Amino acid sequence: MRRPTTSTRKPQCRTPRTSCRTAADVVARFAQGAKSVIIDSPPDQILELHNLVGTGTLRITGTSRVRTTTSTPQQQTRSPAIVVTDAAHAQLHGHTRCHVYTIAIIEAFDDTEVEARNKTTVYAVDRARVRATDEPTIYAYDQATVHAEGHTTVHATDNSRILLHDNAHATAQRGVTIQGPARNNTQVR
Repeated sequence: MRRPTTSTRKPQCRTPRTSCRTAADVVARFAQGAKSVIIDSPPDQILELHNLVGTGTLRITGTSRVRTTTSTPQQQTRSPAIVVTDAAHAQLHGHTRCHVYTIAIIEAFDDTEVEARNKTTVYAVDRARVRATDEPTIYAYDQATVHAEGHTTVHATDNSRILLHDNAHATAQRGVTIQGPARNNTQVR
């Protein structure tokens, strides 16, 4: 004789996974304890997000345009993980960390950290740090640091630092520091 299957777990109340279109919607979702918040807004609207508090994931999709700032390092705050996909465009300021996929475009300023994959484009400025794998294109300015693997293309100026691995290659101006096993894949402008 089979025992009836009964669950001892409490049922979870989940809000539907509809996408947010305004910054107020995003803040409200995280305040309600959402684990995943999706932004899919029209490309003519720029969402401004400052010091988000939450422990979930902020996913920026479609053709959304988002500007986000985190003023304190994430290990000191409870900030959501940021994932940018599709053809979204994001500007990151402060101590923001983000993962980028497909053909998204990222402009990283200050002390941001970016993990770039697929055919993304990243503009790294100030002291931004980028780890690139697959086929992204990275533009490094000021004192940006780029770790490039796979078939990554890096264009660097100013006092940037590049670490090349695998088939990654770089085009750099004089003054850029280039290291790594694939440093011979470099063209100096």
